[in-house]
Amino acid sequence: MKPRWNTVKISVFIIACAMLDLLLTLLGVWSVEGVTRAWVLSFEAMTLIILFINSLMIRHSVNQYQDGHPGQRLANLMVFSILLCLTGDVINFNLTQSYFQHGEVVKHDYLADSVWFFMPGYALMFIACWRLLDYSAHQTRYFVIAMLITAALGLLSYLNMHIPDSGWYVSLMTGIYAVFIAQAALLGLCLLVNTSLPARSRYLMASAMILATVADALIGQFWIFGNEGLGYYPQIRAINWVFYITSQAIVIHLPTGALNRDHGSSRTCAAEAGFAK
Repeated sequence: MKPRWNTVKISVFIIACAMLDLLLTLLGVWSVEGVTRAWVLSFEAMTLIILFINSLMIRHSVNQYQDGHPGQRLANLMVFSILLCLTGDVINFNLTQSYFQHGEVVKHDYLADSVWFFMPGYALMFIACWRLLDYSAHQTRYFVIAMLITAALGLLSYLNMHIPDSGWYVSLMTGIYAVFIAQAALLGLCLLVNTSLPARSRYLMASAMILATVADALIGQFWIFGNEGLGYYPQIRAINWVFYITSQAIVIHLPTGALNRDHGSSRTCAAEAGFAK
């Protein structure tokens, strides 16, 4: 059954909204600091709501395909992933405008609190990616080795930007998350080289996962620990928003990757059967 709404076009609209947000911020039309703060947050909240609705629509579309199809489980994982990440986004909005909550060095340390939601949210996303990859036991062993190397690189990157006097809570939360979110880029590369997926799905999903790592790297380098803990704010916030929203708007289509893979396999089998005749 053909979906009533084109979820791909909605994702394009979501990305366009994020870019418009950045453009208006860079032009000085509005800012999250000052009298236009309410307008910025309202616009971004609307973007997040559309993002979540789009993920629900994708799940609805996948559920109409076939009972028990793996894509349905992936769709459920992605919906709950987005919901958890949206909760983290609300924390990052810093509605109470409270700074230096966990120490006297990192001004935007409320970002560490959002890890409680982003980490399980991205964990569900990672599980969905893993199921889509469908690795064998032999491939899994190589993946674990790659995962350990990625974790080490993530830790080195974190230590390079970390401010020693940030406090144990901020250091612990951001350090663990830096190692964790680096795995998104690894999964992106794994999706890129997975030839069982259609080329378009591979490129888009890989880009989305890599952008997730880049977006959080920007937060750590320039928002949390940048400018000696004061952050390059609010410009970096707007730049990060584009990377983050683009990643989320694309990755919610991951369940359709499973459908496209199965459709491609079915067409290949049918072609081979016809050739055999």
